[in-house]
Order: sequence, then C-alpha cells, then structure tokens
Amino acid sequence: MSKIEIGITGGIGSGKSIVSRILRTMQYPVYDTDSQAKVLMDSAAIRSQLAATWGYDIFNPDGSLNRARLAAIVFNNPEQLARLNSIVHPAVQQHYAQWVELQKSRIVFVESAILHQAHMDTTLQQIWVVDADVDTRIERVMQRSGLNRKEIEARMASQKAVPIDYRTHIINNNRDSAILPQILKLINIANDK
Repeated sequence: MSKIEIGITGGIGSGKSIVSRILRTMQYPVYDTDSQAKVLMDSAAIRSQLAATWGYDIFNPDGSLNRARLAAIVFNNPEQLARLNSIVHPAVQQHYAQWVELQKSRIVFVESAILHQAHMDTTLQQIWVVDADVDTRIERVMQRSGLNRKEIEARMASQKAVPIDYRTHIINNNRDSAILPQILKLINIANDK
C-alpha cells in the first residue's frame, strides 16, 4: 500500500498545530518537524557537526546544547542560519522518510512552517496551507508567547510566502470558520486518489 503524504503549513499563528491536533485525535499520524528537529539536534551526529561549525561555546557546561546561544548566532545572520539548516534539514528529511515507512496508516501528515524551504514538500501529494487574517494570527501569538505586536509583525514579515501549486488546499482558520468540515473534505479528496 503506497502512502499518501500530506503537508500542513502556514504562517505564525495560522493554526497549523490545531489542525495537527485534530488529525491526531482522528488517529492520523502527524510528524512535527519542529519538535523532531529539537530531538535530532541532541543526537551525537548533529552535535558533532554543530561543534565543528561553531565550537563548544554553544554547549552548556553539562554538555547540553545552549539553544539560546545558538539562536543568537544564527537568527540575525542569514549565512549562519543557512549553515545550521544545512546540518538540521537533511537529518529531519531522513528521519521523516524512515518515520513514514513505519506508519500503518495509508495517510500520513507532516507539519512544518518551512515545508518548501526545508525541501520537505518533494514527496507530498497534498499541501494544506492553514490561513487566517493577520489580526487573528497576531492575537493568537500574543496570547501564547508574550511577544508584542511589533515583534510578531517582524516575525510575520520574515516568513516567506508558501508557494501555491496544484497540490495546495487552503484551510481557512479565522474565528468564524469551522475547521473540522474542511479537514474531512480534504481527507475525502485524498482518499479518492
């Protein structure tokens, strides 16, 4: 049985995680690239690449990765960020491919804010773009993060637009939109393939 792989993406505060939670409740497997990347960054192979690239200053005295120190190096420096991505993204891609093989479900999902940039979209049959109006997104992020409006707007401005192609389906996640019927409709479309 060949798997149907579906990507879930969208900008900050759009509601990707809500869609993923609903799918998990429906017993669909969802691979969360953010949480998996954090786990993989603690693996010996990636830790050695990080140390070779930035030295041991990015580690705490107990040997754990100092994520704040690494973030300070890479997130305002596109060249350094590209170096980090060149280490982490291939590891996540490989782990995801192995994960897909282990799943019993015919339909599997991968959630990533940077699906296209991380080249996680190459094997996908559908891409679900979760979207909401700007004010709704800002309000959501403010409630969960403690960031102010200007900080959130800066993060939104730094996110690249999701490329739209024949695989793309939009899930409207504004306050007045019911998400579940949209998800069920898209699952039916996937099952018909």
